[in-house]
Order: sequence, then C-alpha cells, then structure tokens
Amino acid sequence: MSSFTNIPMLIQQMQQEIRQKRYTMALDTIRELEKLSVNRKQILWHKALLESKVGNLHVALAYLKELDSEEPHVAKLEEVILSNWDTYTKVIAEYNYAVSEIELGYTENILHIVDNAMEMAGKMPIPIELYRMKTILVARYEAGTLSRYTVGLPLHVLDDPTIKRVVAAEPPRPDIARPVPKPKPKRKLKKGAAALFAGIATVLLVFVVWLIANLLAQPDTASELPTTVPVEKPAITETEPVKEEPVEVPAAEPEPEEETEPEFVSNEDARMYYNEGYKQYLNEDFPAAVAYLEYAVRTEDSDYFTDDASYFLASSYLREQKYEQVVNAAKAFYKEESEHYKESPYREGMRLQESRALWQLDKNAEATVILDELISKPNVDWVTYEAKAMKKLIEEGESSEDMEQAS
Repeated sequence: MSSFTNIPMLIQQMQQEIRQKRYTMALDTIRELEKLSVNRKQILWHKALLESKVGNLHVALAYLKELDSEEPHVAKLEEVILSNWDTYTKVIAEYNYAVSEIELGYTENILHIVDNAMEMAGKMPIPIELYRMKTILVARYEAGTLSRYTVGLPLHVLDDPTIKRVVAAEPPRPDIARPVPKPKPKRKLKKGAAALFAGIATVLLVFVVWLIANLLAQPDTASELPTTVPVEKPAITETEPVKEEPVEVPAAEPEPEEETEPEFVSNEDARMYYNEGYKQYLNEDFPAAVAYLEYAVRTEDSDYFTDDASYFLASSYLREQKYEQVVNAAKAFYKEESEHYKESPYREGMRLQESRALWQLDKNAEATVILDELISKPNVDWVTYEAKAMKKLIEEGESSEDMEQAS
C-alpha cells in the first residue's frame, strides 16, 4: 500500500477512534502517522489533545509548548490544562505515595490510596496510570470483584495493553450446575369423566350399527338404459374454399415498471453491515466493502455511523472506478438533514472524493471549483494539501489515467 493511500485511511481511522472515545487506539494510530510525511503541527496538536483525554496532562502540556501556536483551540486546551494543574499535581503525588508503599511492602492501604486519588481528580480525566495500578491491585487482592470493576471502565482504559493482559489473565468463573426438572406425574381421569366418555362411545356404536342395517335393507333397483335416437348424416356439398386472411393482433403495450423503493434495514443490522464493510475496506477488498456498506446506509433514521458508512462507500466506489456512483453518493451525503451528516468530519473528505471522481470523468471545470473551495477553507489539514496537489496536476494537464499508472 502506498503512502498516498495510507495517510487518508489512517486519518479516517484516527477520527473514528476519537469519536468513539477510544483515545488509546487513536494514540497508536497517530504514532503510525508520525512515521509518514504528515504535517508536524497536526501531529503535535492531536498528540496533545489525546494525552489530555487519557489524563496525562504533563505530556499534553509539553506537546503544546513544542507546538508554540496561538490558534484559539490550542490556547483553549492549554487554559483547561492549567486550570486543572493543582488538582493534577495532588493526584500524581498520591500515585507516587502508592508506588513508594508498594516498594516498601506496605500493601494494606494501597487500594484506599488509589481510590482517594481518583476521588480527588473529580471531573478532570483520571490518569491512565491510576487505572492500571487499581486494575492490577484488584486482580491481585480482590480477584472476585475484577469483572464487576472492569464493567464500568471507559473504552480507552479497556483498550490499554496492560489492562487487557490483566483482564485476560482472570481465572474463568466456575459453571453453575442447573437443576434438572423432575418429570410431571400423569394425571388420572376422574370417575365421572371416564363414565361420560364410555356413554358417548356407546351411543356412537349404536348409531353406526343402525345405519349399516338400513343400508342393507334397501332393495336393488335396475336402472333402464335410455333409448338412442338415430342421427341423420348431413349431406356433403361442394363449397368454394374460403381464403384465410391474416388476423392482425394488436401489439401488447408494455406495462410500466413499478418503481421499487429501497429496502430499509434496522439500525442494528446496519451497524453490523458497517462494521463488516469497514473491515473489508481496511483489507482493501473493495467489492466486498461495497456490498456491505450499501446496506449500511439504508437506515430510515441516521445514526452515529451512517456518515462514516457513506464516506467509505464513496471511497470504495472510487477504488472500483465507479465514478458516477461516487458523485451520486456525495450528492446524497449533502442532502441529508441529520446532525450526524451536517457535523460530520467527513464532509470535506467527501468533497475531495467527489472532485477526484469528476476529474476521472474528465469534468475538470467542476472538479476545479470544488478544489478551490477546499483550498480556501480556514483550517489547513490533509484535505487542503491533497486538494492543492490535485489542482496542480489538473493545471499541468496530466490526465487521471496517467495519475493512476504513476500511483
């Protein structure tokens, strides 16, 4: 896979993980992006944001200092970190106190110290180190409550490798033997019911005997055959042959085909189709991704994943060279009135996909209009750089086929 394909896919993956609050996985993805030729400022900003989400405020502040930007969102994050700094230092002091108690072998009050540190954090994100320490301590000293404790953990904590190993090492619960149901005794008929059934059977038997006796007593009657009347043969006369003229059969008018409305699927089924389609998209099996994602967008009401499904469906169409479908998918995306589409992080990426499809269809003027719109947008990101690169190729007169052969 080329770096040109890698960067957009990794950025989309990171944005999805942030939306799902899986910040630990998003940090792993941003480290993969750091190895590629991605804007250093974007890397530093996302690292600072994600480290603040997992409670590592000192690391996040260091990234912001290195970023050295006066943009409003950077200043706002720095202000939030500094407002929680006193609380953060107290929490870290409690954590260091717990570590020193472990080193000295005093393990009686460690869980109490960790719980106290978590309560001190309040609304501030709890550092991931505290979650790791408490998970290990619960598994070591209160193994019976580990499952109950991990149920309430945030997603980014459950994605942490250390916590995953601790949870995976939990001994399996013993199977609880289920009671075997006793066979129910057969109910005996009461004497009154038995007498009733015997009386009904006797009456039916008498009726059948009487019916058979009446049928045998009837005399046999011979049926007379009807007399046949002779039929005169018609006289044969010579007649002139009649010319058979072809009968014109009016052509049947074709019945108008009924327009079939798209079949809707439930949100639960659509989510299943989206997860499978996204997996096939990452595996670069784009025909399979199209098959799943086309069902994922057929929901009556939009959900948090429907804009994702629309974007990856258009991207799969693009890689399958179905450029008309890309344009149609983009237009359907913009017509949606749901907040999931209006506030989607894929809106600009969808515009970029549409411009690339128009370029492939030799509609360079329409593609250039979209690219100018993406280049002039206020926030500069990977979409801006891709739009500039594509516009330069169009202005230099390179065809889309040459670009595909080069990639």
